[in-house]
Amino acid sequence: MFTTRFLHVLLLSSLAVAWVELDPSLIPPVPEQLEVYSLGDPAFLPHEWLEGVIGNVANGVKFTKRDDDSSKVYAYNGDELVGFVDKKTGETRVYPNYANIPAAKNPIDIKHALKIFEHGKEGFPADDTHLELIKGASLVGSTLQDTPDNGNLSRRWNDEEPESTFLTHGILQRRIEAANGQKFLFCGPGSQANFGVGPDNKIFSLSYRWKAAKKSGKKVKARPAEKVAQAIKKAMEGKRRVKVKRVDTCYYDSGVKFVQPAYRVLAESLPEDDTGNNATGRNQILRFFPIGDELVENVFPEGPSSEEQPPVEPKDNKHTQSVRSLKPNYFEARASLYERVIKPTVTVGRYVTRNDSDQAAFLENANGFWGNLASSTSLVNFVNSQYYWAYPWLYGSSALSFVNSVNVALTESHGTNHLFSTWKNSGSFETVNIPSTLPSDGYGPGPSNLGQLAYWLINACEVIPTRIDFASDPAPLRRAFDPWWPVFRGGLHAVLGWRTSPYFSDNVAVNTATAMAQGRPVASAWLDEAHNDPVYANRPTYIGHVTGVEQPIGRPAVIYPCGRGSDKVWQVENLGRPTCLEMRYYNND
Repeated sequence: MFTTRFLHVLLLSSLAVAWVELDPSLIPPVPEQLEVYSLGDPAFLPHEWLEGVIGNVANGVKFTKRDDDSSKVYAYNGDELVGFVDKKTGETRVYPNYANIPAAKNPIDIKHALKIFEHGKEGFPADDTHLELIKGASLVGSTLQDTPDNGNLSRRWNDEEPESTFLTHGILQRRIEAANGQKFLFCGPGSQANFGVGPDNKIFSLSYRWKAAKKSGKKVKARPAEKVAQAIKKAMEGKRRVKVKRVDTCYYDSGVKFVQPAYRVLAESLPEDDTGNNATGRNQILRFFPIGDELVENVFPEGPSSEEQPPVEPKDNKHTQSVRSLKPNYFEARASLYERVIKPTVTVGRYVTRNDSDQAAFLENANGFWGNLASSTSLVNFVNSQYYWAYPWLYGSSALSFVNSVNVALTESHGTNHLFSTWKNSGSFETVNIPSTLPSDGYGPGPSNLGQLAYWLINACEVIPTRIDFASDPAPLRRAFDPWWPVFRGGLHAVLGWRTSPYFSDNVAVNTATAMAQGRPVASAWLDEAHNDPVYANRPTYIGHVTGVEQPIGRPAVIYPCGRGSDKVWQVENLGRPTCLEMRYYNND
C-alpha cells in the first residue's frame, strides 16, 4: 500500500524536468588572448630533507627501491607504507599516521617549517609562474569520555574541554599573471605542494608534484560568454536539475605537457524532494571547460560513465557471496610479507541509494572502491560479499544479514547531519537516521559475536558534523558525539565520512581503498586522501545545508574508540563497548 509520503515522492519524480540554470553574467571577463604554458621536466624535493620528513613519521625509515621495473622508491615502517617518490614523474607522498601525532602545545609556524623552499631553488625551479605560501586547513580533534549508566550514557553538559590542533597545512599556491595584470590560480592535478606541519614545526605529511611552466608562444582566443554558457549547459544536461552557482577562471595543469586557461564551474544538483525537516544537502558538482575554442590538450575530466556495473536488489534477507582472487603484485614480494602464512580475510559490502539522478557517480565510486581493494594488495584476501541497492532495513532490522555481516561497508548516498538517504536524495522518505534506524546494540560483533562490521565509510554530505558545526549550541561537543555512542556499542572500529559536502568528481573513496589495501591506517587514509584530492584545491565553498553559512567543500571527519586510530583494515576484532571516543576532522581554514 502506498503511503501519502511515498505518493508525494512519486509525483515529484514524474514532474521533475532536467534543466541547467546558468546566468551568463556569472562568466567572468578574461583577456581576449591568453598564453599557453609548456611543462618542463619533473622537479624533485631535496633528498636529505625528505629523509628527515620520513623520520618525523617513522624514526629510522629510509626509501628503498623495489625489485622490479617500477620507477618508484618506497618507505615502510614494518608493513605500513609511509611514503614514496616516483623517480619518473617526481610525485612524492608522505603519509602520516594521524593518531600518532601529538597535539600542538604552541602555535604552528608554517613559514618557519617551509623556509627552505624558494622559487628558483630545488623543488621549485625558476619559470614564468609566481609562488605564494598560504595557510591551509588544520587537523583538529576532540576526545570525549563517558560512562554507561544502565544502558544510558550520562550527560555532563559543563565538562567540554577545548579541542586540540594536530596539523596545520602550508600550501605553495601557484599562479600566472596575464598581460593586463589579471591573476589566475593553478588548478588540476599537475601542481601540488601541500605540507602538513605539526608540533615543534615538524613536517608530518606532504603531497608534491611539480614541473617548471614557461610560456610556449602559443595563445588561445577566449570564446564569447554566450558561447561558453551554451557549451556548459550542453555538457551538464542530463536526468537532473542543475543550477550553476559560480564560474571562475584558472590555469589547468594536467601534469602532462601543457597548462591552459580554463573556466572552473561550480554547480549544485537540485534535490527532487526538498520536503521535510530532514532534507538532504544539495550535490556539489565541479567541471572544467577550456576558455578557447581549441583544446590545447584534451585532459579535462569528464562526468562519470553511465555503463558502470549496478548493484542488485536484496531479496528475502539473504545475500550471495562472491570471492575474488587477487593477483600478486609488488607488495607480495616484500620479505616481511612472506612471514604471513595465512592472509587475513576481510569481507566487503557496498550499498548505493536507489533511483537517483546522480546514479552514475555513485556507481563509479562503488565500483572503483572494490576495484582498488582487489588490485592494490596481497596483504589481505578481500571478499566481495555484497553489492546492493540500499534500503533502511539493510542498516536496521536486517543488519546482521547485510551491513553488519561484512567487515568493511561503503555507503554511497546523499546526506545531512546524522542522516542519509536510500531513495534518491530524499531526506524524508526511506532515510537512515543515526542512531534511531540502526540496531540498538550497535555495529560490530557485540556481546553475542554475531556481527562483523569494523569499518563504515559513509560517502554522503555533512553526515559527520563536528563541534564547529554546532557553533550556536550550548554543548556542541555533545551534539557531535552523542549520536555515535550507540553505533559503536557492538565493537565497531571506525566511521569515516564528511562534515561538509564533497564533490562527486573527487577520488577520495577509491583512493582510500588503495591506501587501506596497502596497509595504511584506515582513519588516516581517509583524512589524507580527502585533504589532498586536487578538486579541493583553492578552497571552493558553498552554503552549508545545516549551518547556513559559507564553508569549504570537501572537509572530512572520522570517529573511532580512543586509542584505535591506527587500526588497519585487517584488524576486525571485537573492541567491546567503548567508554571513550575520538573525533578528527579538517576545519574551515
